[in-house]
Amino acid sequence: MKRHFEHKVVLVTGGSSGIGLATAKLFSQMGAHVWLVARNRDRLQSALKQVESARKSPSQQCGFSVADVTRIDEVDKAVSEVTGTCGAPDILINCAGDVFPRLFHEMDLAIVQQLMETDYFGTAYITRACLPSMIARGSGHIVNVSSAYGFLGGYGYSAYCAAKYAVRGFSDSLRVELKPLGIDVSVVFPQNVDTPQFEKEIELRSPVMNALDTTKVITAEEVAGAIARGIARRKYIIICGTEAKLLFVLTGLIGAGVYRIMDRMVMSAQRKIERTGK
Repeated sequence: MKRHFEHKVVLVTGGSSGIGLATAKLFSQMGAHVWLVARNRDRLQSALKQVESARKSPSQQCGFSVADVTRIDEVDKAVSEVTGTCGAPDILINCAGDVFPRLFHEMDLAIVQQLMETDYFGTAYITRACLPSMIARGSGHIVNVSSAYGFLGGYGYSAYCAAKYAVRGFSDSLRVELKPLGIDVSVVFPQNVDTPQFEKEIELRSPVMNALDTTKVITAEEVAGAIARGIARRKYIIICGTEAKLLFVLTGLIGAGVYRIMDRMVMSAQRKIERTGK
Protein backbone atom coordinates (compact mmCIF):
# COMPACT_ATOMS: atom_id res chain seq x y z
CA MET A 1 0.00 0.00 0.00
CA LYS A 2 2.87 2.38 0.76
CA ARG A 3 4.06 2.44 -2.85
CA HIS A 4 0.55 3.43 -3.92
CA PHE A 5 1.01 6.86 -2.31
CA GLU A 6 4.65 7.66 -3.09
CA HIS A 7 5.04 11.06 -4.77
CA LYS A 8 1.27 11.70 -4.65
CA VAL A 9 0.15 15.18 -3.63
CA VAL A 10 -2.27 14.88 -0.72
CA LEU A 11 -4.27 17.89 0.47
CA VAL A 12 -5.84 17.54 3.93
CA THR A 13 -8.36 20.01 5.37
CA GLY A 14 -8.69 20.15 9.12
CA GLY A 15 -5.06 19.06 9.06
CA SER A 16 -3.89 20.76 12.24
CA SER A 17 -5.38 18.21 14.67
CA GLY A 18 -7.48 15.09 15.11
CA ILE A 19 -8.28 12.87 12.14
CA GLY A 20 -6.78 15.36 9.69
CA LEU A 21 -3.38 15.45 11.39
CA ALA A 22 -3.28 11.67 11.91
CA THR A 23 -4.08 11.15 8.24
CA ALA A 24 -1.50 13.69 7.10
CA LYS A 25 1.23 12.01 9.18
CA LEU A 26 0.34 8.59 7.81
CA PHE A 27 0.52 9.73 4.19
CA SER A 28 3.81 11.46 4.91
CA GLN A 29 5.16 8.15 6.26
CA MET A 30 4.09 6.52 2.99
CA GLY A 31 6.02 8.92 0.79
CA ALA A 32 3.39 11.46 -0.24
CA HIS A 33 3.78 15.21 -0.54
CA VAL A 34 1.38 16.52 2.13
CA TRP A 35 -0.30 19.91 2.38
CA LEU A 36 -2.38 20.98 5.37
CA VAL A 37 -5.28 23.43 5.46
CA ALA A 38 -6.78 24.87 8.66
CA ARG A 39 -7.57 28.22 10.26
CA ASN A 40 -5.02 28.49 13.07
CA ARG A 41 -1.45 29.28 12.02
CA ASP A 42 0.18 28.26 15.31
CA ARG A 43 -1.48 24.84 15.31
CA LEU A 44 -0.62 24.40 11.63
CA GLN A 45 3.04 25.14 12.29
CA SER A 46 3.09 22.55 15.08
CA ALA A 47 1.27 20.03 12.89
CA LEU A 48 3.64 20.60 9.97
CA LYS A 49 6.64 19.75 12.17
CA GLN A 50 5.00 16.42 13.01
CA VAL A 51 4.20 15.73 9.36
CA GLU A 52 7.74 16.57 8.27
CA SER A 53 9.19 14.37 11.05
CA ALA A 54 7.13 11.47 9.71
CA ARG A 55 8.42 11.82 6.13
CA LYS A 56 9.73 8.75 4.39
CA SER A 57 12.20 10.90 2.42
CA PRO A 58 13.50 14.46 2.87
CA SER A 59 12.64 15.05 -0.78
CA GLN A 60 8.93 15.09 0.09
CA GLN A 61 7.44 18.56 0.02
CA CYS A 62 5.13 19.46 2.90
CA GLY A 63 3.47 22.74 3.76
CA PHE A 64 0.31 24.44 4.85
CA SER A 65 -2.17 27.16 4.01
CA VAL A 66 -4.03 29.19 6.60
CA ALA A 67 -7.59 29.16 5.28
CA ASP A 68 -11.17 29.01 6.43
CA VAL A 69 -12.90 26.39 4.27
CA THR A 70 -16.17 28.32 4.49
CA ARG A 71 -14.62 31.18 2.50
CA ILE A 72 -14.35 30.50 -1.22
CA ASP A 73 -11.56 33.04 -1.79
CA GLU A 74 -9.39 31.49 0.93
CA VAL A 75 -10.06 27.98 -0.37
CA ASP A 76 -9.07 28.96 -3.92
CA LYS A 77 -5.88 30.57 -2.59
CA ALA A 78 -4.97 27.43 -0.61
CA VAL A 79 -5.39 25.20 -3.67
CA SER A 80 -3.27 27.62 -5.72
CA GLU A 81 -0.56 27.51 -3.03
CA VAL A 82 -0.32 23.72 -2.90
CA THR A 83 -0.42 23.51 -6.69
CA GLY A 84 2.36 26.07 -7.04
CA THR A 85 4.57 24.30 -4.49
CA CYS A 86 3.87 20.57 -4.82
CA GLY A 87 1.65 20.24 -7.87
CA ALA A 88 -2.09 19.80 -8.27
CA PRO A 89 -3.59 17.53 -5.58
CA ASP A 90 -3.93 13.86 -6.50
CA ILE A 91 -5.89 13.17 -3.31
CA LEU A 92 -8.16 15.54 -1.37
CA ILE A 93 -9.14 14.49 2.15
CA ASN A 94 -11.88 16.64 3.68
CA CYS A 95 -11.57 16.37 7.46
CA ALA A 96 -12.51 19.93 8.43
CA GLY A 97 -15.64 19.94 10.56
CA ASP A 98 -17.28 20.99 13.78
CA VAL A 99 -19.92 19.64 16.16
CA PHE A 100 -22.26 21.17 18.73
CA PRO A 101 -24.66 18.80 20.53
CA ARG A 102 -27.84 20.50 21.71
CA LEU A 103 -31.58 20.04 21.29
CA PHE A 104 -32.73 21.95 18.24
CA HIS A 105 -35.33 24.08 20.02
CA GLU A 106 -32.63 25.23 22.47
CA MET A 107 -30.00 25.97 19.84
CA ASP A 108 -29.03 29.34 18.42
CA LEU A 109 -29.73 29.21 14.68
CA ALA A 110 -26.35 30.78 14.05
CA ILE A 111 -24.80 27.50 15.22
CA VAL A 112 -26.99 25.54 12.81
CA GLN A 113 -25.72 27.71 9.99
CA GLN A 114 -22.11 27.48 11.19
CA LEU A 115 -22.13 23.67 11.24
CA MET A 116 -23.62 23.48 7.75
CA GLU A 117 -21.09 25.98 6.43
CA THR A 118 -18.09 24.19 7.94
CA ASP A 119 -19.05 20.54 7.59
CA TYR A 120 -20.87 20.65 4.25
CA PHE A 121 -20.12 23.85 2.34
CA GLY A 122 -16.46 23.72 3.37
CA THR A 123 -16.29 20.23 1.85
CA ALA A 124 -18.05 21.36 -1.32
CA TYR A 125 -15.96 24.52 -1.81
CA ILE A 126 -12.52 22.92 -1.69
CA THR A 127 -13.71 19.94 -3.71
CA ARG A 128 -14.86 22.33 -6.42
CA ALA A 129 -11.49 24.10 -6.34
CA CYS A 130 -9.57 20.82 -6.79
CA LEU A 131 -11.74 19.29 -9.50
CA PRO A 132 -10.55 21.16 -12.62
CA SER A 133 -7.02 19.75 -12.39
CA MET A 134 -8.30 16.25 -11.55
CA ILE A 135 -10.67 16.30 -14.51
CA ALA A 136 -7.94 17.56 -16.86
CA ARG A 137 -5.62 14.80 -15.64
CA GLY A 138 -8.33 12.12 -15.71
CA SER A 139 -7.51 10.88 -12.22
CA GLY A 140 -7.82 11.74 -8.55
CA HIS A 141 -9.46 10.70 -5.32
CA ILE A 142 -11.73 12.76 -3.07
CA VAL A 143 -12.38 11.60 0.49
CA ASN A 144 -15.17 13.21 2.50
CA VAL A 145 -15.31 12.52 6.23
CA SER A 146 -18.90 12.27 7.44
CA SER A 147 -19.85 10.46 10.66
CA ALA A 148 -21.96 7.62 11.98
CA TYR A 149 -24.42 10.49 12.43
CA GLY A 150 -24.31 10.81 8.65
CA PHE A 151 -26.48 7.70 8.30
CA LEU A 152 -28.23 7.57 11.69
CA GLY A 153 -30.00 10.49 13.35
CA GLY A 154 -28.95 11.18 16.94
CA TYR A 155 -30.75 12.75 19.89
CA GLY A 156 -29.31 16.23 20.38
CA TYR A 157 -27.46 16.22 17.08
CA SER A 158 -30.01 17.71 14.67
CA ALA A 159 -27.68 20.40 13.28
CA TYR A 160 -24.68 18.08 13.10
CA CYS A 161 -26.68 15.26 11.49
CA ALA A 162 -28.07 17.64 8.89
CA ALA A 163 -24.55 18.69 7.90
CA LYS A 164 -23.11 15.15 7.90
CA TYR A 165 -26.11 13.73 5.99
CA ALA A 166 -25.45 16.52 3.47
CA VAL A 167 -21.86 15.31 3.13
CA ARG A 168 -23.16 11.81 2.43
CA GLY A 169 -25.67 12.99 -0.18
CA PHE A 170 -23.05 15.19 -1.82
CA SER A 171 -20.63 12.25 -1.93
CA ASP A 172 -23.25 9.88 -3.37
CA SER A 173 -23.96 12.22 -6.28
CA LEU A 174 -20.31 13.18 -6.75
CA ARG A 175 -19.30 9.53 -7.02
CA VAL A 176 -21.74 8.94 -9.88
CA GLU A 177 -20.69 12.12 -11.69
CA LEU A 178 -16.93 11.67 -11.39
CA LYS A 179 -16.44 7.94 -11.90
CA PRO A 180 -16.75 8.21 -15.72
CA LEU A 181 -14.05 10.91 -15.56
CA GLY A 182 -11.55 8.63 -13.80
CA ILE A 183 -11.94 10.23 -10.37
CA ASP A 184 -12.79 8.19 -7.29
CA VAL A 185 -14.82 9.35 -4.29
CA SER A 186 -14.96 7.92 -0.78
CA VAL A 187 -17.19 8.82 2.15
CA VAL A 188 -16.03 7.99 5.68
CA PHE A 189 -18.35 7.12 8.57
CA PRO A 190 -16.39 6.98 11.85
CA GLN A 191 -17.89 6.30 15.27
CA ASN A 192 -16.63 8.38 18.22
CA VAL A 193 -12.98 9.35 17.71
CA ASP A 194 -10.49 10.50 20.35
CA THR A 195 -9.80 14.04 19.13
CA PRO A 196 -9.79 17.55 20.64
CA GLN A 197 -13.16 18.07 18.96
CA PHE A 198 -14.62 15.03 20.72
CA GLU A 199 -13.35 16.30 24.08
CA LYS A 200 -15.25 19.55 23.48
CA GLU A 201 -18.33 17.60 22.39
CA ILE A 202 -18.39 15.54 25.60
CA GLU A 203 -18.39 18.71 27.69
CA LEU A 204 -21.45 20.02 25.83
CA ARG A 205 -23.54 16.85 26.02
CA SER A 206 -26.58 16.53 28.28
CA PRO A 207 -26.95 13.51 30.61
CA VAL A 208 -29.45 11.95 28.18
CA MET A 209 -27.04 12.32 25.27
CA ASN A 210 -24.28 10.65 27.28
CA ALA A 211 -26.60 7.83 28.30
CA LEU A 212 -27.57 7.18 24.69
CA ASP A 213 -24.10 7.22 23.16
CA THR A 214 -21.96 4.54 24.77
CA THR A 215 -20.04 3.49 21.66
CA LYS A 216 -16.33 2.81 21.99
CA VAL A 217 -14.01 5.72 21.30
CA ILE A 218 -11.50 4.81 18.58
CA THR A 219 -8.25 6.59 17.75
CA ALA A 220 -7.63 9.09 14.98
CA GLU A 221 -4.86 6.78 13.78
CA GLU A 222 -7.39 3.97 13.27
CA VAL A 223 -9.47 6.26 11.07
CA ALA A 224 -6.39 7.40 9.15
CA GLY A 225 -5.44 3.78 8.47
CA ALA A 226 -8.95 2.97 7.27
CA ILE A 227 -8.88 5.97 4.94
CA ALA A 228 -5.53 4.94 3.43
CA ARG A 229 -6.69 1.35 2.90
CA GLY A 230 -9.97 2.56 1.43
CA ILE A 231 -8.22 4.80 -1.09
CA ALA A 232 -5.80 2.05 -2.08
CA ARG A 233 -8.72 -0.33 -2.66
CA ARG A 234 -10.83 2.38 -4.31
CA LYS A 235 -13.63 1.80 -1.81
CA TYR A 236 -16.55 4.20 -1.78
CA ILE A 237 -17.89 3.58 1.74
CA ILE A 238 -15.30 3.52 4.54
CA ILE A 239 -16.73 2.70 7.96
CA CYS A 240 -14.47 3.10 11.00
CA GLY A 241 -15.19 1.17 14.17
CA THR A 242 -16.94 -2.13 14.88
CA GLU A 243 -20.05 -0.50 16.29
CA ALA A 244 -20.37 1.92 13.37
CA LYS A 245 -20.18 -1.05 10.98
CA LEU A 246 -22.87 -2.88 12.94
CA LEU A 247 -25.14 0.18 13.02
CA PHE A 248 -24.70 0.72 9.28
CA VAL A 249 -25.74 -2.86 8.53
CA LEU A 250 -28.65 -2.77 10.98
CA THR A 251 -30.09 0.47 9.59
CA GLY A 252 -30.11 -1.15 6.17
CA LEU A 253 -31.67 -4.38 7.39
CA ILE A 254 -34.46 -3.11 9.64
CA GLY A 255 -35.34 0.05 7.72
CA ALA A 256 -37.97 2.17 9.47
CA GLY A 257 -37.81 -0.15 12.48
CA VAL A 258 -34.72 1.76 13.59
CA TYR A 259 -36.93 4.69 14.61
CA ARG A 260 -38.96 2.58 17.04
CA ILE A 261 -35.76 1.29 18.60
CA MET A 262 -34.39 4.80 18.97
CA ASP A 263 -37.64 6.03 20.55
CA ARG A 264 -37.44 3.27 23.16
CA MET A 265 -33.81 4.06 23.87
CA VAL A 266 -34.55 7.77 24.40
CA MET A 267 -37.49 7.03 26.70
CA SER A 268 -35.40 4.58 28.71
CA ALA A 269 -32.54 7.06 29.07
CA GLN A 270 -34.88 9.87 30.14
CA ARG A 271 -36.52 7.68 32.77
CA LYS A 272 -33.16 6.62 34.13
CA ILE A 273 -32.02 10.23 34.42
CA GLU A 274 -35.27 11.18 36.17
CA ARG A 275 -34.92 8.24 38.56
CA THR A 276 -31.23 8.50 39.40
CA GLY A 277 -30.45 12.11 38.56
CA LYS A 278 -27.49 11.02 36.42
